Amino acid sequence: MLRVLSRTCLSVGSKTGIRTSIRPVATSSKKWSDEKRDVTSAKFLEGFAKVAPITMDPPTFPQDYMKEDLVDQTEGEDDTKLSLNFFLPSKTIHSNEKVDLVLVPSQSGDFGIMSKHVPTVAQLRPGVITIHKEQDKDVSKYFVSSGFAFVHENSVADICAVEAVPLEDIDANQVKSSLAEAQGKLSASADEVSKAEAQIAVDVLTAMEAAVVA
Repeated sequence: MLRVLSRTCLSVGSKTGIRTSIRPVATSSKKWSDEKRDVTSAKFLEGFAKVAPITMDPPTFPQDYMKEDLVDQTEGEDDTKLSLNFFLPSKTIHSNEKVDLVLVPSQSGDFGIMSKHVPTVAQLRPGVITIHKEQDKDVSKYFVSSGFAFVHENSVADICAVEAVPLEDIDANQVKSSLAEAQGKLSASADEVSKAEAQIAVDVLTAMEAAVVA
């Protein structure tokens, strides 16, 4: 079927005088304007209709699937700000909040997210998320237990955490006491499930203690 279609298209090109050489899909508008592209497509379809079977749909062209110019899509928008969404299972902390910088603790290491950051998916580890609404001025910090961070190509970041609490609301003495208790359970655990649960508690509380001290 593909061979027949290719021969048919070549035949159309030879009969109508249409240039059949291949050109790149991502041609700039300066070299290949919309007007020229539409005229050439119309000529090809006219010749195609003369030789193609009546049951065959007319072909589509690469430009039918090309995105609009990103410059036109973002014209008039503030591209220096990151749009932040910060979600918990029980509530939304931030929705479409315009910020300068977000520092995220991921399993592969801490990293910062700003406007125009490359698309990224990162698994969160227990640690502190720092949100700079204005660089080094309006700053808020949250301790998160786990979750994921998604950075999109349009300067939007989604943070989905299992649990999060403002850092200033954490009681350092309570954390220290809970950590000692979790460490005792870890040492006394006999089965694998109990040991795993105790290890998770120790990891989270250790990170929380370090965050409070810092």
